[in-house]
Amino acid sequence: MRRGKLYDFAAGLPLILWFGYGAIKLRPDLAADARALLAAPDSLLANLRFFALFAAMAFNLLLIYLIVVRTEPVRRASGILPRLYGFAGTFLGVGILYLQPLDLSLFWQTVAAALVFAGSLGSAIVLAKLGKAFAIMPEARLLVTSGPYAWARHPLYMMEIITLIGTAIQFQQPWAGLLALAVILLQVARTIFEERVLTAAYPEYASYRARVKRFGIL
Repeated sequence: MRRGKLYDFAAGLPLILWFGYGAIKLRPDLAADARALLAAPDSLLANLRFFALFAAMAFNLLLIYLIVVRTEPVRRASGILPRLYGFAGTFLGVGILYLQPLDLSLFWQTVAAALVFAGSLGSAIVLAKLGKAFAIMPEARLLVTSGPYAWARHPLYMMEIITLIGTAIQFQQPWAGLLALAVILLQVARTIFEERVLTAAYPEYASYRARVKRFGIL
């Protein structure tokens, strides 16, 4: 049972519900931004806000699809610590949304929207390439080394960090910044656990790791 597709789907069901809820929550804001874009189609900020939310919606829906169709893991990390890092790294950033929003200048609104748009769109593109290898916990399902993974070992986390920074800019400081920093550190820790599993499952991962940087720049 623990090795079967049914077990894997049952384990992913809470994630399906969570990301589905997130997509539903985005609908009113997406509709409002669509109206704002129709009212001011030449506005850079209106365009960035709409397409940032659209990319975030696509990302959530793609996550749900991949959880349903992903392959079964061939190897999992042992112990509770890797799972705690995976869980906290995925969900801690949501706490930023419960802080007090800031009244930003037009410049900072544009910067924040641009970062969220770039990060969300990049996340969707990387996730599409990751495909059936997607996992929240440190697991080996398939080894992906092409596309975005040819220039970074963890491009999805890099894109999510960009989105996180754009989101944190818009909320009460220093708490939003501290939460964002905590999530970034958790993501780095997640890469360590994930790479241990991938190295154990795929002998060729060692040479890939030697030639490709963790986040493309580090």
